[in-house]
Amino acid sequence: MPKVSFADYGQELEVQRQAWERKPSLRALYHLWYGRMIRELSPLRPVVEIGSGCGNFKAYFPETVATDVFDCGPWIDRIVDARALPFAPGEVGNFVLTDCLHHLPRPLRFFRSAAESLQSGGRIVLLEPAGTPWARFIWKHFHHEPFELTQDVFAEDSLPEPENEGFTYSNMATATALFVNGRDRLRASLPDLSLVKVEYSDFLIYPATGGLSYHNLVPAGLLAPLHRLEHTLTRPLANRLLGMRILVVLERNDS
Repeated sequence: MPKVSFADYGQELEVQRQAWERKPSLRALYHLWYGRMIRELSPLRPVVEIGSGCGNFKAYFPETVATDVFDCGPWIDRIVDARALPFAPGEVGNFVLTDCLHHLPRPLRFFRSAAESLQSGGRIVLLEPAGTPWARFIWKHFHHEPFELTQDVFAEDSLPEPENEGFTYSNMATATALFVNGRDRLRASLPDLSLVKVEYSDFLIYPATGGLSYHNLVPAGLLAPLHRLEHTLTRPLANRLLGMRILVVLERNDS
């Protein structure tokens, strides 16, 4: 969770790589998140990751087809711009995205293209920042990306793409705007996709790892049991008050 800005996407990835290597607790936390995402996948294949960045998801789940908008490293299998997916109709079994959606200025365009690329019963599984009061406090004071809930992602779907030099665009409110506040509008805008799950998680353990830039306060060996305990204790409050992360599952529904 860096409280700094980056000149471009490549610079941000370099910071992420360094943090990943030096912080075992952060790796352990992401592995818990990845496990949750994998459990939500349909049995259809292939599994295509959009915005693979440092390749951490593919390292955890090697069958993944890792893609990004430019060649971030040898783990990238295909160069893919999420704004213009190159897949044929029915070519993909599942899409996965981790902290990628809020970097897309026109997310509905991605979902329409992804829905066309999915097989019937295929899924889009994504993990994004949540918009609870606790999460917004953390994002505001300890993170560099904006949280702009007033931005109407539905109305702006008809507008041209904004300038996005260096792929630095971000709005951490995107998932909340689409899947929480705009759920009815989403259903009308994406008739080929059914919203299967919206699930909140994470309270103190996530910020206690320090994210990408701050000091870690959680021993890696204790992270998993502490995370399970936190999830159990905070589940009644996570949805509207405490959750920092939101897991979303959509499914291609030809009916």
